[in-house]
Amino acid sequence: MKLNPLKILLIEDNIADADWIGEILVEEHIAELDLKHVKRVKDALDTLYQDNFDAILLDLSLPDSQGIDSIAQVKKRAPESPIVVLTSLNDRDMAIQSVRQGAQDYLIKGRFEGELLFRSIRYAIERQRTEAALRQQAEREKLMGKMLERIRQSLDLKEILQTTVAEVRQFLQTDRVLIYRCQAEGLGEIVVESSDPEKSNSWNRQLSSALNFGKLNLSLSDWCPVCAIEDTNREEDIYLLAQHQIKAILTLPIWQSQSLNQHPQYCLLPTEEGESNSRQSVTSTANRLWGVLVAHNCSTTRKWQEWEIAFLQKLATQVTLAIQQSELYTQLQKANQQLRQLAILDGLTGVANRRYFDRILNKEWQRLAREQKPLSLLLCDIDYFKDYNDTYGHPSGDRCLKQVAAVLKQATKRAADLVARYGGEEFAVILPDTNARGALFVANAIRQKLQQLQLPHCKSAVSQYVTLSIGIATKIPNPNQTPSTLIKRADDALYRAKKEGRDRLVQD
Repeated sequence: MKLNPLKILLIEDNIADADWIGEILVEEHIAELDLKHVKRVKDALDTLYQDNFDAILLDLSLPDSQGIDSIAQVKKRAPESPIVVLTSLNDRDMAIQSVRQGAQDYLIKGRFEGELLFRSIRYAIERQRTEAALRQQAEREKLMGKMLERIRQSLDLKEILQTTVAEVRQFLQTDRVLIYRCQAEGLGEIVVESSDPEKSNSWNRQLSSALNFGKLNLSLSDWCPVCAIEDTNREEDIYLLAQHQIKAILTLPIWQSQSLNQHPQYCLLPTEEGESNSRQSVTSTANRLWGVLVAHNCSTTRKWQEWEIAFLQKLATQVTLAIQQSELYTQLQKANQQLRQLAILDGLTGVANRRYFDRILNKEWQRLAREQKPLSLLLCDIDYFKDYNDTYGHPSGDRCLKQVAAVLKQATKRAADLVARYGGEEFAVILPDTNARGALFVANAIRQKLQQLQLPHCKSAVSQYVTLSIGIATKIPNPNQTPSTLIKRADDALYRAKKEGRDRLVQD
């Protein structure tokens, strides 16, 4: 196998020294040596601007630069290229300063042979690469921490996914990143995306024909690695992308599995060869594709780097945990909402229960006492309801209660109005900031809607249909009194309505 030539930049103004260095390197049998020689730092900087080198040999006594300053200038232009100092200065302090400034070695002319120089160059390259790898790893870990912090700041699934695609697009410096949510039979949808605003409209119009995710789903087996496509022209059976200026694609499948407690789990399958069987056995249970993270490079073809893929796998693993936490949080919210509803709603009719009625009435009493505005209360009783139950049966009686509750809710239009089951066949309606005239209007609307419903009641003494007796009370709350005074007035009005023959309303 043919190896790439070792590219070395020699910065040396002494022609004799430059020739000697070239000769001893050749003597070390470096057949594939590409040695570039310049005499000044300025020329070196221009050369480094146009090309990269495996190593730089630098003299510290040059016509346009002396000492440590030469190292600083070269290091600034080519921070990833190792520097070996070749100098006539036998100065220990200078040697220490050179290494601190970024040089990998300090050799004194006349005191080394070709073997030592070649070994110094080789070690310098290895050390520089190791340092660069460690530095990049530290930077990636720092970046990973920042990205995860932004992702974990939310428990909202849509926000988590949107943050993910935005962070990945910035990290890859690519044109477009999206997450596609898979569904049954090869169907699905793009749930979030991040793209260049100037190009996104054109991409959106083209996506339906450009991305055949159905074929992609079929091509992914139960165990599928990350797919990195450098040139879409070679993959047109899956992606019809070349005509849409999408040149390179990176896809990371996200798999869904069920744990023993039936909570959804997510995992990204590894791409590295030689993974342990234990890891594969964990991912082998992921038999359904949850979604795909897709990155597009549109301007040019692109070779996706292994460290980029590894970084994204690590990120995506954390993201899938965040997805799981988000879904568990959503389930918890729904459960809490159900518990709150159970605490405030009547289980049969779905309107507020007596406990919630008492709480809201007390709250509105205090508020309207401060504002000195009226509060109205309706107490409604279904006429001859015991006879209804005895005649039609309790299941029919329950249906009747539900229908009457629905009528009361239809007649109360404002969000602040509250319909509650007061007890048995009795209902209450709280009407905040409502005067006597407004309360009377609502009460008449309730009777009218119930009449239109025409619920049969053959045992009623006042009508062939279900009717209501309604007591109405209105009062501007007094902070020195309690809401029970309003309840008593409404209850007295209801008693009068029933005593006067039922199927009517009485206003206090």
